[in-house]
Amino acid sequence: MQNPQNIKAVILDLDDTLYDCSGTLILQGRKQAAKMIAGLIHCSEEVACRLQFDMEEKYGTTADIYEKIVTAHHLPSTCIKELWKTFIHIDITGITLFPDVIKTLKQLKVQGYKLILVTSGEKEIQNRKIHVLGLRNGYFDDIFIADRINGQTKNNYFKEIIQRYNMKPEEILCVGDKIDDELIASKSLGMITVMVEQGRHYRAYLKERDKYIKPDFSIKQIKDILGITNVGSLVAS
Repeated sequence: MQNPQNIKAVILDLDDTLYDCSGTLILQGRKQAAKMIAGLIHCSEEVACRLQFDMEEKYGTTADIYEKIVTAHHLPSTCIKELWKTFIHIDITGITLFPDVIKTLKQLKVQGYKLILVTSGEKEIQNRKIHVLGLRNGYFDDIFIADRINGQTKNNYFKEIIQRYNMKPEEILCVGDKIDDELIASKSLGMITVMVEQGRHYRAYLKERDKYIKPDFSIKQIKDILGITNVGSLVAS
């Protein structure tokens, strides 16, 4: 395992790392898409909502569940894009940071760490989330959004961060909930990885943990990062 005493920068994911995405936006999006699905396959919205979660359970969090639903029910392929649009374009004004986030970010800044936010998704939506959560108020030295529509990945930005700040990978702590995204990418570059035990991606990881590399650390709350940077009593996973 890498030595956390050498850390100079902390990279943080956004969704299900700094706020509860699974319990708010994902749930809201599924309910919204359920209205359309119910009309298409002639079922109740409750059944249509459950169908989405069942598909995710069966095929995984990275699968295109709307393609699966459209195929299973012999619907026009154009429905896939419409379902995704319905799922994504929801009201995000009610989201809030986990209670310990701001205090932890401030403490890390006081300790002299570079703080970098790296998130992925539709750029406009991710920007709106960042604005609503108040994360452009000087907490981060840099914010990167990997725009999936244009094929951008977190791995590309991790490499850019290493070069921009002239750091060794082992001097960077990468924190997130997705083992098959930011954690694998950062681990492959030699960064120290921290899994947040939160959200649907973490729950999916628990079912198939044997097929993935292990993160260097696991935390239940963002404030637990301080235990790593202070080389405290946190036990490696």
